[in-house]
Formats: sequence, C-alpha cells, structure tokens
Amino acid sequence: MHSAEQGDLLKISGIKYPVIVVSNDYFNRSGKVIVCPIVQDAQEGPLHIPLKDSPVPGYVLCEQVRFLDLSARRFSRLSASHYFDVMDISDAVISMFDYQQG
Repeated sequence: MHSAEQGDLLKISGIKYPVIVVSNDYFNRSGKVIVCPIVQDAQEGPLHIPLKDSPVPGYVLCEQVRFLDLSARRFSRLSASHYFDVMDISDAVISMFDYQQG
C-alpha cells in the first residue's frame, strides 16, 4: 500500500481541488490521511494559508479538514510543500481545537 507524507500535495480522483496532507507520517502509514483543499480564489486569513513558492499555487482552506482513505481512491502526488508552509498550516488546523476558557 502506497501512503502519503505530511506536506504532500495530491490530486485525488473525484475531488475537484488538489489537497495537502496535514496528518503526520505515523498516522499516514495506515493508508488514511487528513487533508485540506487548495484553492486559488480565496482571501488570505487566519485559516486560509497561502502556499509560498509552490508548484501548486493557492490557499489552503484549513477549516475544510477531510479524512480520506487512500486505499479506496486513486491519487497522484503532485509535489511536496515547504516545511514552513506545513508548520503554518498545522498551526492553523490545531488552533481550531485549542481549548478556551470562557
């Protein structure tokens, strides 16, 4: 079974936009991944992270987290994101689940 790595940019059969893998490599070894879509027509914001110097231009929509079983879908690896992009995206995704006293 072929798995993806954190930061990989993938084209998934049946999904309109490319995605970036946000789950870590240990989790991804299961053949399942957590991804966020990459779109070109979004405004930059706390949950819309622009990819810098990427062969797949656009914004990562961090609020649209999806769980995918790669063994049930056809996919191709387009490229990989830079380490600093992955850090920014991971921080944005994690921030949605931070506990806030209220």
